[in-house]
Amino acid sequence: MNMNNMINGTEKLFYNDPYLCEAECEVEDIIEKDGKYEVVLRSTPFYPEGGGQPSDIGFMDNIKVEYVYEKEDIIYHVMSEKPSNKIVNCQADFDRRVDHNQQHSGEHLMSAAFFKLYDAANAGFHLGEEYVTMDIKIKDMTEDMIKKAEREANYYVFRNEPVKTYFLTKAEAEKLPLRKAITAEGTIRMVQMGENLDYSACCGTQVRRTGEVRIIKVVKWEKNKGMTRIYIKCGLRAFKDYVIKNDYVTEIARGFSVEDTEIVNKVKNQTEEIGNLKKKISNLYNSIAESEAQALIAKTDSKIIAAEYKEEGFDFLDKLYEHLKDEEYILILSSLKDNRFLFAHNGSFDVECGKLFKEKLKEFNGRGGGNAKRAQANFPDSNSMRSFTEYLRENVIKY
Repeated sequence: MNMNNMINGTEKLFYNDPYLCEAECEVEDIIEKDGKYEVVLRSTPFYPEGGGQPSDIGFMDNIKVEYVYEKEDIIYHVMSEKPSNKIVNCQADFDRRVDHNQQHSGEHLMSAAFFKLYDAANAGFHLGEEYVTMDIKIKDMTEDMIKKAEREANYYVFRNEPVKTYFLTKAEAEKLPLRKAITAEGTIRMVQMGENLDYSACCGTQVRRTGEVRIIKVVKWEKNKGMTRIYIKCGLRAFKDYVIKNDYVTEIARGFSVEDTEIVNKVKNQTEEIGNLKKKISNLYNSIAESEAQALIAKTDSKIIAAEYKEEGFDFLDKLYEHLKDEEYILILSSLKDNRFLFAHNGSFDVECGKLFKEKLKEFNGRGGGNAKRAQANFPDSNSMRSFTEYLRENVIKY
């Protein structure tokens, strides 16, 4: 690599303007590596992956730039083809850059809100395709705390404060009211939001004013390694999320024939009603199963109870079993509705159900298992299940 003219590394044009995505740049070197070409430019509008932010992608002389990374102050543009010109036209994906600016600055503002309200630091940050995650050093976070922080962060957005970036020595940077200790060495790039909203060391791209973040929305949260992981969407992502969810709400409200504000109560009432109906059905089903069990016992003239059901599913077989499991019979129960099979007894017979299934079930295309007293199986079709039933009758059951 020609390093004579790159003592200070690749010039980062995106630091001059966080929205600059197109430029004519000079090729310094092209390295072939792992079937790809890594192009080094004297200057670049492409942001390299780092600081929790993904890299830019785009085109160089109409050749796709697939990934960008930085090593020892040199930025490498990974491509499947190499450019042929010394001066190349670079076009980073503008929409992706705007999105990353909004998400990254939104994360700074949300972190600043948690720090101001609860003196809690952000221990980790990741900018993903769907949302931004941030790990806040609070173990027992409450919903009210999160909502308060969300309101505070959006207040910072609405204030439309300027966002400044500059470089300091580590000693100079540590004199600022930082919300997080600096671990890097050497020259530190600082991001300052407003006069006193937030001071953070950061290598990522940011908006120029906090108002450009538009809005910050917490979409979910969870406990994670003694902290709370917060998921947020900012700017256009938050708007798209709102549109989708508003469509859901509108459709649900229309289906229930209620106003949006009445959906929760309607769902609660219907859930309670469904729960009560399920209990009634379960009790009725259990009574039917009990009656069926007594009928099966009355009409059998051996130690085998075999029954095949066309309309009933496996849940009915399960209820039948509960009423027959203590009786001295071998049970062969099958459901044609879902091609499931139950084989069981009360322990009085020299038949190990689970072992038998393990040894023979595959021969009949069945899948399942169980213990010595009970086993169950699924079959791809009723013919396979009936063949297995016949096998049990002819080769296993001698009662």
